[in-house]
Amino acid sequence: MNKWVVTAVAAVIGLIIMSMSVIQIANAPEAKLLEPYLTLPDFELTDQFGKPFTKADLKGKLTVAEFIFTRCPSACPVMSRRTAELYELYKNAPNVQFISITVDPDYDTEEVLQRYATMHGVTDSRWKFLRHPNLQTIATLCEKGFYMAAEKLPGGHATKLVVIDANGTIRAYFDYNDVNLIGSMKLALRRLAEEFPEVKAVAMQSEKI
Repeated sequence: MNKWVVTAVAAVIGLIIMSMSVIQIANAPEAKLLEPYLTLPDFELTDQFGKPFTKADLKGKLTVAEFIFTRCPSACPVMSRRTAELYELYKNAPNVQFISITVDPDYDTEEVLQRYATMHGVTDSRWKFLRHPNLQTIATLCEKGFYMAAEKLPGGHATKLVVIDANGTIRAYFDYNDVNLIGSMKLALRRLAEEFPEVKAVAMQSEKI
């Protein structure tokens, strides 16, 4: 084989390796935490069993929150599947909880939310499905509490998953359709889990981060 051919082949291989490295870097999980100033206001909702859930229930736990509605045909099923994956992943970490707030309270009664929870494998209190009978109250909480859009509900709700620290402060937002969502959220939770060694252990077991 001619010398120039060998050189050309080596150059091509080098470019391929470089391109793969760039792709890996571009696809690497990220978790840019916000400064702790987006503190949630006081609120009072009820879960799928009619039990109250307030801001006080966020204290001392790491929380993943989302706004959904059970008859949503598009984003919500994907969000719920991703949340179910995290719920299962952190099954041995009781200090990680999940809350799904419905933006369709007229349809999403307690009974409907109970069925939806069962459908997604919920077997304990770590994942709660929350509602308020007044849709405007939910819209206000979404817009002025979570700083997300809430237009023409239920269809116009925000599709972010939100990470809340143990002080009830929003620390990160993630797109539900991000291919690196699970890895990014595990990294975010690990960074916030100084008081919760079991959370760090979960994040580090399977993540190459």
